[in-house]
Amino acid sequence: MSEVQIDAAAFHRRAKRLLDSLKNGRSTSGQSFDSVLIIQGRSDEKNPYTKTIATQMWLLGYEFPNTMMLATESKLYVVASPKKAKILEAIQGTPGGVSLEILVHGKEADKNKEMFGKVVSILKSSGSTIGVISKETTGGKFVDEWAAEFAASKSSFTEADFGPVLSRVLAVKDDSEIKYEKTASSLCSAVMRDYFIEEMASTFDQEKSITNEKMADRVAAVLTNDKLAKKLFNKVPMLDMAEWSAQPLVLSGGQYDLSHDAESSTALLHAGTVVCTLSMRYFMYNATISRTFMIDPSPDQDKNYSFLLELQKQMLGWMKPGESMGALYSKAAKYVQDQRPDLADNFVADCGSVTGIEMRDGVHTIAPGSAELLQANMVITLRIGLQDLVNAKATDKLSKTYAYQLIDTVLVKDGDAAAEVLTSCSKEPNDVSFFFNEDEATTSAKPDVKREAKADSKRESNGAGARPSTRKSAILPSKFRSEEKDDESTTRKRREHQKELLARLLAEGRRRFAGEEGDDGEETRVVKKFESYKRETALPREVRNCKILVDERADSIVLPIYGMAVPFHISTLKNISRNDEGEYVYLRLNLVSPGQGVGKKDGLPVEDPGNTFVRSLTFRSTDIVRMNEIYQSITALKRDQIKRETEKAQLAGIVEQDRLMPTVGQRPARLPEVFMRPVAEGKRFPSALEIHSNGLRYMAAGRGAGSAVDILFNNIRHLFFQPCDNELLVLIHVHLRNPIMLGKKKIQDIQFYREASDASFDETGNRRRRIRYGDEDEIEAEQDERRRRRQLNKEFKEFAGKIAEASNHEVEVDTPFREVAFNGVPARSNVLLQPTVDCLVHLSDTPFFIITVADVEIVHLERVQFGLKNFDMVFVFKDFKRAPVHVNTVPMTQLDNVKEWLDSVNLPYTEGPVNLNWAQIMKTINKDPAGFYEDGGWSFLAQDSDAEADESEEEESEFTVSEDEFEESESASSVESEFGTESDDSDDGDDDGDESGEDWDALEAKAIAYDEKRTHPAESPPNRAPAKRARKK
Repeated sequence: MSEVQIDAAAFHRRAKRLLDSLKNGRSTSGQSFDSVLIIQGRSDEKNPYTKTIATQMWLLGYEFPNTMMLATESKLYVVASPKKAKILEAIQGTPGGVSLEILVHGKEADKNKEMFGKVVSILKSSGSTIGVISKETTGGKFVDEWAAEFAASKSSFTEADFGPVLSRVLAVKDDSEIKYEKTASSLCSAVMRDYFIEEMASTFDQEKSITNEKMADRVAAVLTNDKLAKKLFNKVPMLDMAEWSAQPLVLSGGQYDLSHDAESSTALLHAGTVVCTLSMRYFMYNATISRTFMIDPSPDQDKNYSFLLELQKQMLGWMKPGESMGALYSKAAKYVQDQRPDLADNFVADCGSVTGIEMRDGVHTIAPGSAELLQANMVITLRIGLQDLVNAKATDKLSKTYAYQLIDTVLVKDGDAAAEVLTSCSKEPNDVSFFFNEDEATTSAKPDVKREAKADSKRESNGAGARPSTRKSAILPSKFRSEEKDDESTTRKRREHQKELLARLLAEGRRRFAGEEGDDGEETRVVKKFESYKRETALPREVRNCKILVDERADSIVLPIYGMAVPFHISTLKNISRNDEGEYVYLRLNLVSPGQGVGKKDGLPVEDPGNTFVRSLTFRSTDIVRMNEIYQSITALKRDQIKRETEKAQLAGIVEQDRLMPTVGQRPARLPEVFMRPVAEGKRFPSALEIHSNGLRYMAAGRGAGSAVDILFNNIRHLFFQPCDNELLVLIHVHLRNPIMLGKKKIQDIQFYREASDASFDETGNRRRRIRYGDEDEIEAEQDERRRRRQLNKEFKEFAGKIAEASNHEVEVDTPFREVAFNGVPARSNVLLQPTVDCLVHLSDTPFFIITVADVEIVHLERVQFGLKNFDMVFVFKDFKRAPVHVNTVPMTQLDNVKEWLDSVNLPYTEGPVNLNWAQIMKTINKDPAGFYEDGGWSFLAQDSDAEADESEEEESEFTVSEDEFEESESASSVESEFGTESDDSDDGDDDGDESGEDWDALEAKAIAYDEKRTHPAESPPNRAPAKRARKK
């Protein structure tokens, strides 16, 4: 209890509301209250949710057993043990708060009797009517002592039920409570959306047998599975405060109990209608979500579900402050009676209740006869359901009876606005319908659309964090340092900002990896098992001849060993060699076995390292023709097996896309005569790019005519438009979330472009060219080209904007900023890298280069030292399993611009004089990421960065150089400049054409000075340093 801290401001704010309700509240019989007595005895695990406990949690934030609260019109009294009294003393005497008096209940009976007598006197002085929570009982020694002391005076008091008044106080939430409700709603929504749906679909798809109860237990285990919980709730702070309000409920197979106390049955999960209800709490505040999933639904079932969905939308619009809860239910029942009278008897008896610390408030219930009024900032569990429905077209007995239920946690808004839904999991018919029966799925008018997250959750899942609110573009404040009025102050601000970013990065890293165990960063290699034949009788008959047999059907080689036919799967063969020695031909088969190689890829995982392995087998024969045939057959079989494995590996990262829904009723927007990169197959031919309902379609022309390339909006992560200014191409570039297969290649970037050069325009036959030559014709040609480029830019830009509009701005157009571009070598050649709002890109040539800023953890600048012409950049990603990306040979003249751009996009950067071994660094970090951040994180890189530059400048400022020594230093440096280091030589090779050398006169002057110095050694003592600094006096 010593660690308990009570929010004093929240306590006094809420205690004031409690005292105000005492003054203005009335009991159900119309009585006013003179005082309120709330007593809690020992903890009762069988009944943990009572209004008394809810009141304590609301006021204090904790449950205080053996505690009494006495409220009068002007003061609040609390009777508690000495330890609890000490905690409560911290909130006593707060300025502007309620008057609070603490009475201590100790171990001495006489003092306790005297203290309880004081409580009775306070009750008598307040009045005869005491408000109590009449429907709740509690017990324990503390309660018994109070009952014994109060018994003599009890007859002089009248007890009235204060529960309804207290419910009205707890029903209206303040801002902090609403925040907890929203977090609790996001928790149960994430479990439903990202776990249960996938688990249920996988169970039905793989035809597994599992009971409803077992499925509910799997869902409940999400919170105890640390890895799964971090995956689902990675953005929820203090996840240990999340827990289940009730056991998850899964109903299917004709048994649908929609009551509040229902439990999952032990019957098998049935592929018909599945109802799942999840209730979670965060900091003791509850939220509930329930969804109904339909497997191969009939048209009547679709119709009933669509009606239920429409009813919920109507009720959300009706939920406004001042509306009676009873009247709200009556409206819903009347709507059902008017629209679907056949479903009136199936409508549920109530439509939910107020939620909060109490999971269900029995006073504020949307049910017939309820006179309670809706108020702004009430959080309500809106429950709509249809039960005991009959499916006339059921194909099995368990699908005959079904029920529908939709539950969302909603917030009543102020004014005429509709209620806000806090839980976020799609309930549209397309998203809750599954079709496993292919015949019905094809005949059904409803397409099989997979579930996709909405735009807000998509931006969170793609790793893109929130953009800085102050930055509208990636253009730097200035392009030249001469434009800066105070360059020194700008540099100092940048250093301070970088210190803040590094400190924030360290804090986020410690929070992100708190308590997480690392690994070595390498993939776990699995033992592969192969089976040639299931039984001996499956062997080919030819093995009786005791000869080598290549069985292409079973991908196996049958070898005779000691008169027995022993099959070897082709995957166990490493390679085969053939040698001719005299009249014999030798075939050597080298088999895959552990311990053969020393490289990382040669390590073979085995179940039992103690087993004996066959490494090679050698056969000889005089039948040269047959041995050649065997050699050729085995080689071809091995080649085909490697090809299949390669294709399988390429398909490993492919995620199946949804189907493209073509635009119906109108012609889709088209961008004609554009080329695509990469080319699917054959020669490139121009074709049209079309915008459809949920994606783009490019119809390939030429040899592959008729094949379409579909790109869905939900798979587009970035959409770029690059104009043809200073470029040969105008293009629209699509960077995908998940790669797709184009022909036999796996690609993640697709580009649509049109050439802007003169070669793409036919100017032959121009009459003016025959009568006019010279400057006029060239000027007119240049004007025509500029006009064409402007037209191309306008056409492509407008089409990119249409793509953004068609996707409801889930996809936004990004344009590179050439003004702040810099050169670098991300792959093999030196290219121009251009920042955008969200990325750093190179789109003009292949291979394309795209780095998303939101994915980057930190950028390290290598080889930043005086005398070098270039430096390197290393992008370290937030996903430490992903290898860092290097951009080499960036000109040193662009160092300040690169730093300024990194700082403008809130990317922390460091710099160092040498190249680092990043493979070893990342391996060390992955072993213990939590320990890495506890030891300072990336601070080991910041020793030579801008964050440390201030200290070095202060140290250098303590020394001065005299004029004579400065001249000697200049002459010495002129001699030294004739000899370069290895790093200088390597850099000069890359940029020979960037800088011009010194002229002959300057070189000759240096040579003369060098000769004079050597001929007069006395003038330059050898023991004297060429550039000695004066000591500080």
